[in-house]
Amino acid sequence: MDADWLPLSAPSIVGNNHVRNVAGDYHDNSTTNVKNIHISDSGRNEMGPLLEHVAHGALHDSAERGPDAPKCHPETRIAVQKDIISWIRHGEEEDTPKRILWLSGPAGSGKTAIAGTIADECYKQGLLAATFFFSAFAGSANRRWKRPLIPTLLYGLLQHGSIVGFKDEVLAVIQRDPMVFEKHLDQQLDALILKPLRNIAGLSNHQDWPSVIIVDGLDECQGDGESDARSGRDAQVSGSNAQKEILSALSRASADPAFPFRIIIASRPEQVIRHFFSTFPDFTLNIFLDDKYDPDADIRLFLEAMFSDIRRRYSLPWNWVSQEVVDRLVREASGQFIYAATVIRFLDNPRLGPPQQLLTQLLEWRSLDDSKPFAPLDALYSRILRTSPVPMLSVKWLSFIHDYNTNVEELRLYLKPLLESYPGQTEYVLGTLTSLVGFVDAEGEPYFRFYHKSLLDFLEDPRRSSDLHVSRESLNHFVMDLYHQILGRRPLANADPLTNPPSQVFLNKFCTFLGGYLDPYRRYTSADVEWWLANLHTLTKDFREIPLMFGDIHKKCKWYRCLPGCCVWRKGIVRYCREHGWRVPSAKETLRDRFKNFRFSAVSTQDYPLRRTP
Repeated sequence: MDADWLPLSAPSIVGNNHVRNVAGDYHDNSTTNVKNIHISDSGRNEMGPLLEHVAHGALHDSAERGPDAPKCHPETRIAVQKDIISWIRHGEEEDTPKRILWLSGPAGSGKTAIAGTIADECYKQGLLAATFFFSAFAGSANRRWKRPLIPTLLYGLLQHGSIVGFKDEVLAVIQRDPMVFEKHLDQQLDALILKPLRNIAGLSNHQDWPSVIIVDGLDECQGDGESDARSGRDAQVSGSNAQKEILSALSRASADPAFPFRIIIASRPEQVIRHFFSTFPDFTLNIFLDDKYDPDADIRLFLEAMFSDIRRRYSLPWNWVSQEVVDRLVREASGQFIYAATVIRFLDNPRLGPPQQLLTQLLEWRSLDDSKPFAPLDALYSRILRTSPVPMLSVKWLSFIHDYNTNVEELRLYLKPLLESYPGQTEYVLGTLTSLVGFVDAEGEPYFRFYHKSLLDFLEDPRRSSDLHVSRESLNHFVMDLYHQILGRRPLANADPLTNPPSQVFLNKFCTFLGGYLDPYRRYTSADVEWWLANLHTLTKDFREIPLMFGDIHKKCKWYRCLPGCCVWRKGIVRYCREHGWRVPSAKETLRDRFKNFRFSAVSTQDYPLRRTP
């Protein structure tokens, strides 16, 4: 769940080993029940069967979500709120009206805060028909399941007297078939909402009805509740299937002429949800929270307002936070409100110390040992990363990708085939992580990009990422193994670079980078060396790679014995150089190299004992 801001009155979870409320849920009402809903005794009697199936905490104004539920800070997210309200009010006037709006964006970009703010505003204006706020972190487990969705939306619709006759129709259905709530979502939708709406058509004017239904956090729906757990179904598969069923039911409803409500669905751009909306581009309106909505300016407004509030409450000097610090925090937030919100929450925790001291610690937080100022953010990242079917492999991929400047066009084309051992592996490994990292551009071409700088900090710090941390040594072994496997397969050795440009790019970069990832402890063959030299000669024309490889492969050797990899590579390189008229090391130079390795320098190539002759 996302949040534009975390309330200063929220209880601290720093140092709490059992984190339940992460990034948005602040009231842990695990025993929430029908007492949260104020209805008369007579109403309770007739509504009783329905109320047993309602997720009371999923309502936008529930006691569980409470007054501190995520909302947009004043004067932030104005543009996107304006776009959404305009669509709710005037969307039907467009040439091709779209009945469903998908609000999406990276994790922590403020989707739930926007959904909550829109819900409140629509409620004030009489536009809100019903809501359901999913939450994987909620105290009430039924906010994680699909089963209470239709009953909860139905409860919301029943609160509107303007929908004349609807309540009587619904209660009659429940009386005739008390087991209706145990049916599939489609059947529940048809029996409890669509058919009753058809039966009351013409009894009242739709213009007097509320306009919009809001479903937030769809990606946090984890399946069908206890039945999934008892059957032993895979949690990720169960969640994906539930999300697909929900989307199918809601889209069916929006296409029915008897259903006049517009639907807003807020979620991260997870694979299943992404695929659904890409299938119906003419039927849905997509709003992605990117730079179009100027998040940096909103984050700056939020930070400055919160710093001023802390200054007043703690009687701090007006300049206790410099403009440089604000700029840095805005930059490091990378458009994610959740980062800025976590910063403020950390600074406003008196149990950890005065704000000035905490700010100093924050700016040097990598050195903190005991306190964990980013625990909510870390928990979110950890949870998302573990949705990958191979979490540790995904982390290794992300760490490796980060080592490269993927803004360079050629590297963009190089990384995907380098990492993949079979077509489609990128989607398999990273497909569930699209709220954290993108791997295609607008044209569908390979393009790895991180949405959050703080994710990289999380991955690099073992105190934060814990068992998801990949050390530099482990990453190097992974990459060396990757290069060794590709070299062993040599899948593109016979590719024609003139007719297959991607292969040319791949071979060029692979041969260029191979020297940095050779493992001298492994056993290579003379064919490996000959293949590398042949492609290097054909493709790169950069012969500096040869003396560089000659020096690098020998770095870990002892004076009395060369390692297996070094023996093979040096022997093959020297043979190649002799055949092509290079100057090769003399016996005296070779002996000296055993005790003090030659260091190749691109600046002084003429001093190196292995070099091309004019």
